[in-house]
Amino acid sequence: MTLLLDGQEVRGKNLKVTGNLRIESDDLSGQTSNTDKGHKGFKPKTLTVSLMIPFADQVQLRDLMRLVEATAGGGQLKTYRIVNDTAAAFGMRQVTFTEGVSAREDDNLRAWLIQFTLTEKLSNPEKVEGRRSGNAVTAQSGPGGAVGGGGAGGDSSSGPEELTGFEATLKKVDGWLGGSDKA
Repeated sequence: MTLLLDGQEVRGKNLKVTGNLRIESDDLSGQTSNTDKGHKGFKPKTLTVSLMIPFADQVQLRDLMRLVEATAGGGQLKTYRIVNDTAAAFGMRQVTFTEGVSAREDDNLRAWLIQFTLTEKLSNPEKVEGRRSGNAVTAQSGPGGAVGGGGAGGDSSSGPEELTGFEATLKKVDGWLGGSDKA
């Protein structure tokens, strides 16, 4: 089995890749013995990778750690294009490292036992969710008058508010950015 991340092979012995798709659901039974579940969606797919790197081949571990610690612009984790049979079967094309990397020494084998998790980036459910139209937000108001509006205070709200020069400039910029012609 081969695992390539952006064309670079993750080298080691006994490479095992386990795919996982978590399906979120809620228990709808309340206090009854009903077995109904509410579907809350699919979470991003993950691949758990385990392999062994002999102590003599520590360059392979260093290369793996460079892949893990790589960042993209803005300090975000680097997203890799993945080539692997299990990833292809799960429909995964892009992944990031998540949940850390563990390297446990095994004295009998004179090797490190490595384990890490790759999580799908830009999954199909994520793309579908992004294409869905959002629910329109309606303005809400309660009964009664607005708080702080025209009470028995000393200020009269009959005239326009007096702005300083700086505030007037900010109002013009705000109107220009917001597309309002009343700047």
